[in-house]
Amino acid sequence: MGGYTKERLLSQEDMEEAMELYHSLPYTEYWQYYNLFKVERRSIPADAANNAAFMKTLHKRARTENQIGSGYFLKYPPGSFTKLHTDNDSDLTLVTLLESKDLVGGYSIVNGRYEELGGRPKHMEAVRKDETSFYGQNIIPDVVDINDGETLCYGPDLQHGVSKVYEGHRIVLVTWWSNSRS
Repeated sequence: MGGYTKERLLSQEDMEEAMELYHSLPYTEYWQYYNLFKVERRSIPADAANNAAFMKTLHKRARTENQIGSGYFLKYPPGSFTKLHTDNDSDLTLVTLLESKDLVGGYSIVNGRYEELGGRPKHMEAVRKDETSFYGQNIIPDVVDINDGETLCYGPDLQHGVSKVYEGHRIVLVTWWSNSRS
C-alpha cells in the first residue's frame, strides 16, 4: 500500500448530512464525464461547500492552507466505471464512500509505485535488458478495500480509478483541495 491513506474522517452525523444533501440535489447522467463513465453527478453548491459540517470536517483533514477546488457526489450504477488517471490539478483528493448497496464490482483501484529495493535477486532471471526501467513508476495494480464511511486521501500523482460496477451501486463524495495561491 502506498501513495494514499484510508481514513475514517466523517462522523455518523456528517455522513447523514452528506446523504441528505445528496438526495436534495438535482443530478445529471453522464455517458462520459472526463474519466468517469455512465455515472450520475450532483454538484455541491458553494454555500454547502463552505458551511456544511461534513465539508468543514474534510477541510480540517485537508489542512487550513488548502482551499476546496471543487466537489461533487457520484453515483455509480451498473455499467459505470472510472478509468485510471491522476488528479494533476489539485494537491489533495478526498474520496469518501457514502453508500454501497448490493455492490458487485465497483472497486477502488490504484496503480502503486514500483520501488524494488536492492534490485533483482541473482538467482532470478530478468527478460528485459534494462531491468531498472520500471523502478519508480506507478505500475502495480492494487484493489483498495474501502468500506462505507471511509475516505481515500491521495495526492496528484497517484493513478486511480474504479472498476466496472456489475450490480448494485456506490455513492461517493469527491473533493479536491489546493494550496492557497496568491
